[in-house]
Amino acid sequence: MSEAKKKSEFGIWKKQVRLKSGETTEVLSFSVNGVRYSAWLNTKKSSDKSPDYNVYVDNYVKPTQEQPVQPAKQANDLPF
Repeated sequence: MSEAKKKSEFGIWKKQVRLKSGETTEVLSFSVNGVRYSAWLNTKKSSDKSPDYNVYVDNYVKPTQEQPVQPAKQANDLPF
């Protein structure tokens, strides 16, 4: 006899995010096997075969007092 397959249960959280442009959009967040993902609405959908959402690994870490945010490098700071 084979072992019964264990069901996996996952949850998805929906949140509103303000973009740099000032607009708001909806983002779906979830994790699978300890890896966090976020799904963003595909605003550049070119055909019916294009996905409705694009999924990315969510590796964002909120800055803390011990870990200050580094300013973006300027074009003249590039090593090449």
